[in-house]
Amino acid sequence: MFSREKMRRRHALVVAGAAAAAMLGGRGAAAMDMPAELAQPASLSPAAAYGLFNGIALAGTRLVAVGERGHILLSDNAGLAWRQVPVPVSTTLVTARFATATLGWVAGEMGVILKTADGGETWRLVLNGFQAASLMHAEAQADTAKAPSNAAAQAELQNAQAFVAFGASIPMLSLVPLSTTRILAFGAYGLALESFDAGETWRGNAACVPDPQGLHIYAALQTAGGLVAAGEQGLLLHGAPGAALAAAASPYQGSLFGLVSLAPANLLAYGLQGTLLQSTDQGATWQAKTPVSGNAVLCGVVLRDNRIVLGDASGNLLQSGDAGASFRTLPGTLPVTALAQAPDGALIIGTPAGIRRVAPGGAA
Repeated sequence: MFSREKMRRRHALVVAGAAAAAMLGGRGAAAMDMPAELAQPASLSPAAAYGLFNGIALAGTRLVAVGERGHILLSDNAGLAWRQVPVPVSTTLVTARFATATLGWVAGEMGVILKTADGGETWRLVLNGFQAASLMHAEAQADTAKAPSNAAAQAELQNAQAFVAFGASIPMLSLVPLSTTRILAFGAYGLALESFDAGETWRGNAACVPDPQGLHIYAALQTAGGLVAAGEQGLLLHGAPGAALAAAASPYQGSLFGLVSLAPANLLAYGLQGTLLQSTDQGATWQAKTPVSGNAVLCGVVLRDNRIVLGDASGNLLQSGDAGASFRTLPGTLPVTALAQAPDGALIIGTPAGIRRVAPGGAA
C-alpha cells in the first residue's frame, strides 16, 4: 500500500524529473528505458503457484488468479488444480475482472492493463504506465484550456504532470467493466481512465472524479444506481458512471481497501484497523460499524447464499450471515489477499504463499 509520505518523496522526484527533462530537451520519461517488467514476459515455473496472489475472478466456471511477477493461474475444476499461462509482462498484477466468460481484463503495477478474449488462455498488453500518464496529461491540458482559472482543472493538471514525471511507476488498482465495451480503471494518486471499445483504447477520466489531493482509489464497484469508489484517507465517491462523481462524507479517515454489495442499496466498505462502514443509500451516506478485526481487512466476497466473508492481514476469515450486523472470526495464519467463490461453492483464498481452497463443507 502507499502512504502520503511516499507521495511527498515522489513530489521531490517530480521536481528533479522536470529539471532532468528540461536538460534533456524536453524528452522526459519518453526518453527513459522501458522498465524490464514491462518488456519481459512472466517466467513460467511451477514455483509460480506458491507466490503472492492479489486477485481472483470468475470467467464463466473458470477461476482466474493474478499475482506477483505477472503470474496468472487458471483452474477449470473449482480450484482443485491450477495451471500457469503466458503473460507478456512480469510486473505485479493486482486485480482481474470479466464481462463475459471469455472477455476480461487484468490491471496492476506500472499502469498495466491486460486483455483476454479467450477466458484467460492468452493475454495482450493494451496499456502501460507511460501511456496512462500521457492520457491523463492530455485530458488535463484540454480541461485547463477550457477553463484556465478553474482551481479543479489546475489541480488536475498538476497531478497529471506528476504522472508524466513518475513514468510507469503508478499502479492501476481497480477495474469496473460496465458492459462488454465500456470499462473504468482507477489507480494510485487519482489515476482514472475509461475505455469505450473493450479496452483497446483509453482516455483520461479524472474530470469526473473529485480527488484534488490525488488520493489512491483502491476499489470501485458498479451498483444498481451507478458507481461507488473507496480509497486513501477515507475517500468515498458515488454517482452515475459518465457523470461527475460526488464525494461522500466519511466517518473514517484511514485507507479503505475494498467494497462489497449486499443488495442494490446496501454496501459495505472495509479497510485499515478492521474498519467497516455501511451505506444503505448506494453510497451517498456512510455509517461506521464496530470494527471486525484489529488488523487491516484486505479483501471480501459475498457468497451465493448471501453470507459475507472478509479476509484480514493476519490471516483471519471474518464471516457474517446477517448482512454484516455481526461477524465470527475463523483464525488463520497467512494474510488473506484475495477471495472468491468457486462454481461448486468452495471458498478460494489468495495468500502470499499461493492459493488455498476451503471446500463447501468447510474442510481445507
